[in-house]
Amino acid sequence: MLSQQQISSIADKINASVDLPFLGEEMEKTLITSALGSLGPILAGVLSQNQAAAISDPNKGIELDAKGKTSLQNDLMGQLMQKLPLGSLNQALGGGISKIITDTLIGAMAKGSKL
Repeated sequence: MLSQQQISSIADKINASVDLPFLGEEMEKTLITSALGSLGPILAGVLSQNQAAAISDPNKGIELDAKGKTSLQNDLMGQLMQKLPLGSLNQALGGGISKIITDTLIGAMAKGSKL
């Protein structure tokens, strides 16, 4: 569902916001990218075909409210928090990572945007 470039883009956004103690930036990105490898099947179970297509195609898009949100946002974030294998990361950090991913994907789904 997501290309390696899209996964790398999401990993970069997470890596810019997260600092894992005792690990260098490259090792952090490797761990984050590894966890994101299972993102495709999770998204396939949550997103409609049109929503999934909107992530990569700026000519397609979903409607966002005035705050740049959609009803899908909470469901997507909840699914990510439950299903994304974040290893030993604590709940607060896992929620933060899920929020970054959700915000990035929802932003990419807006008409005229892409990941």
